[in-house]
Amino acid sequence: MHAETHEIKRVFSMTDQRAYFDLLDVMESEQRVGYKRFFSLMRKSFDIANMLYLDADLTPSGMKIHRLHCTAPEQIINDWLSRDFSHIAPVLNALTNSVRPVDWLTARKLNPQVEPHLSAVERRGVNIVGVTLPLVTPMRRLAFLAIQSAMPAADWPLYCRSHLRDFQHLANLFHAGEIENDAHHSPIIELSGDLPAALTNRETEVLGWAAAGKSYWEIARILGISERTVRFFMTNARRKLNVVSNAQAVAQAVRQDLIPTF
Repeated sequence: MHAETHEIKRVFSMTDQRAYFDLLDVMESEQRVGYKRFFSLMRKSFDIANMLYLDADLTPSGMKIHRLHCTAPEQIINDWLSRDFSHIAPVLNALTNSVRPVDWLTARKLNPQVEPHLSAVERRGVNIVGVTLPLVTPMRRLAFLAIQSAMPAADWPLYCRSHLRDFQHLANLFHAGEIENDAHHSPIIELSGDLPAALTNRETEVLGWAAAGKSYWEIARILGISERTVRFFMTNARRKLNVVSNAQAVAQAVRQDLIPTF
């Protein structure tokens, strides 16, 4: 058993080193590698299932998101964004107060408060195996790169240990490129880069009724849909309008003459 473990670790190390240096050449030869290319290279090189990059300001009311790039299914991210983040507060606190990577399997054992959220994500077919890498930011700001693996939980600790250092270094280089590019671009929220910027008919209807002072429950009754679906459309509208609250979404939509008046 010991010999078998040693051989697996040796293969991991050799594969990781080749992939790491190939990626390092790309990261160091270009001032900024776009997130789509970076995600693609990382996933192919290290057999990663999904990745998420977040850069946000921490505020008393929650988070103001500057950048959100993700390869996970849109519905999962919308569910995450539509909540008040209290379900993952222990993990966010760990990221905010520590420079150490947060392994999901360990965090799950240490923070039972996140179990309902993680179980819900698992029911959507997502493997809760991975690591979140904190990134250097100014005070009151949070940034991290999350890496999700499809491998069995039993294989993950050895695999992660073999190349966690390389993951962190590559993540830091990518993040540095994004930060250095801030002076030339406005803050954005983006999931996959394939989403249309325009609001859908349902999103404008929901925003219109919200502007009229209707609650989620009232809007659901008016439109003949579930309250959860109303919340989903409102979340999409907030993301597309690059705001963090319903009031801001309504104000932005009115300012841009995007919604009807009831």
